[in-house]
Amino acid sequence: MGVERWGWAALVVGAALTGSAWFQPQSGRDWLSLNGDDWRRMKPDARLAYVDGFLAGAALSQASSQARDTAAVRLALEELSRSRRFRFPFGSNVYASRVSDFYWWKNHLPLPTWYAFLEVNTTLGRPISADSLR
Repeated sequence: MGVERWGWAALVVGAALTGSAWFQPQSGRDWLSLNGDDWRRMKPDARLAYVDGFLAGAALSQASSQARDTAAVRLALEELSRSRRFRFPFGSNVYASRVSDFYWWKNHLPLPTWYAFLEVNTTLGRPISADSLR
């Protein structure tokens, strides 16, 4: 009985260690340091998912900047959508294509992806300025 109990304990500890390793963040770089080399290694579906995440985060940040609760954030998102005043107003495919074009230039590869998004947005006529943040 004692051996069986130790066997179960070892199994639980092993599973816990394996599970905790499974959910640890990858040892890769964080999103702030991703650059053109990382972008080029992404598959097209991963690029679109990355852009979707970027756009969702930007929209949420913009909507929540003046909101006091989640209901106000929802209303702000609806208003920004209705009035087409998102800081990054274009679709994922537009940004994915333009960021790929940005990274076509080898001297742009070391630049972080967030910078590429800002440059692309400016090229599309949507610079980040005090007026565009309102």
